[in-house]
Amino acid sequence: MAPKAQCPRPAGLSPARTRRGRDVADVKSVTDSAMAEDERAFMRAVIAGLADLKAGGELPLAEAKARLGLK
Repeated sequence: MAPKAQCPRPAGLSPARTRRGRDVADVKSVTDSAMAEDERAFMRAVIAGLADLKAGGELPLAEAKARLGLK
């Protein structure tokens, strides 16, 4: 018999189990999944921006507004 596959879990989170000791699937809605992906993309962009600032990549406010098409 092949060993049971283990899925990674966040630290401190114990798996949900049935009365018989079997794992329970954690199912998310499409909306929750899409929102979580949007949040991850936003955080990636923030981190990339902070890294750019740390490397000296500064931009005058007027130029940034022009690039974004703002007044």
